[in-house]
Amino acid sequence: MTIESIQYWDVFPKLVRVSISGFAQYIPLSIRGEIATPVFESSNPDIAVVDEAGNVMCGFQTGAAMIMVWDSPDRGSLRHVQVEVYGNLASPSEPPEEPEVPY
Repeated sequence: MTIESIQYWDVFPKLVRVSISGFAQYIPLSIRGEIATPVFESSNPDIAVVDEAGNVMCGFQTGAAMIMVWDSPDRGSLRHVQVEVYGNLASPSEPPEEPEVPY
């Protein structure tokens, strides 16, 4: 392998951080550089899923996942996107409990 045969490529954003929601949140990934056929995979589909076009869907459950992006089905070169879903989902029918106040 020569320096001329190494192609720059990367995926953005590097970090997706959203608050939990009752609605799906979609974040499209952007690939910079020249790669033939990217392959996308989530380390934790309960937190974030990614389709074959690089669209991440998350926000239903708190936690973290890593989206892995390979440059081809041969999986020769890898990039990562970190996904974090945080917060509490308070439902109008179930408000947070009030702390006890001593009198």
